[in-house]
Amino acid sequence: MAKRKQPPAEEGSPAWMATFSDLMNLLLCFFVLLFASSTMDEGKIQKIAASFDNISFSVIDSASFSLVDGNMMSAGVTQVPQVEGILTEAGKNVEGEAGDQVDVAPSQNPELSESEINKAYEEQGQEQSEKMYDELVTMAESYSISNQVLLDYNAQYVELDLNGSILFDSGSAEVREDSKIFLQKIASVLVKYRYNIIEIEGHTDDVPISSAKYENNRELSADRARKVYEYIVTQENFIDSNFKITGYGESRPVASNATEEGRARNRRVVIKIYNQQNSVQY
Repeated sequence: MAKRKQPPAEEGSPAWMATFSDLMNLLLCFFVLLFASSTMDEGKIQKIAASFDNISFSVIDSASFSLVDGNMMSAGVTQVPQVEGILTEAGKNVEGEAGDQVDVAPSQNPELSESEINKAYEEQGQEQSEKMYDELVTMAESYSISNQVLLDYNAQYVELDLNGSILFDSGSAEVREDSKIFLQKIASVLVKYRYNIIEIEGHTDDVPISSAKYENNRELSADRARKVYEYIVTQENFIDSNFKITGYGESRPVASNATEEGRARNRRVVIKIYNQQNSVQY
């Protein structure tokens, strides 16, 4: 009897090998994501903290950033419940690139009243600002500029008050040559907070200005704030979109304009560094 002819073997790899290759690719992607998440810088950490700021929490919502590469992504990702548990497992605080701890916003517990939530939110902002204030005092002393800067803080920001007479000649918005070293030191202080919102305000006294370049004190104050900003950002690696520039003229005095001492105090440039909690809101 003739033997039955065996069918030819199928060409290519076995079917199980294709499945195995897909599994290996998925594992590779998983470990790449783990590695990327373990090498975040301070800016990405702040974006993670921002994600925890809403009562309806999403890993990536329509106004948040990708946790891996910092790019804007569309909505539609499944929401993650029990944010508190996630924060507990993650250690509740995240360390920044200089070893700083970045606190997330107070949890909006539905059992708390609105006033209790607002109080907790304000207390955390106050704590963040106080910590920044202590850091800034130390840095100002180390740069030997503590006698040229007035520092103050509230639940939203830390304020650096710079005497306008040090920075500008009367009626001018050009930074004086002998004050540029001072501004370089200010830039070295501010760069630590480059991921925070930084607002630069110009202020003047109430003496009317007589200049062909500026129609009023508000224009002068706005130009002075702009000149300080332009000089500072050339000294260090800042994020331009995090800056705000405003000119208030004589509308926000801190002393009486009836005396020369008071007018000198009112001629100033104020730099406000918003804490992490309030920087997220912008």
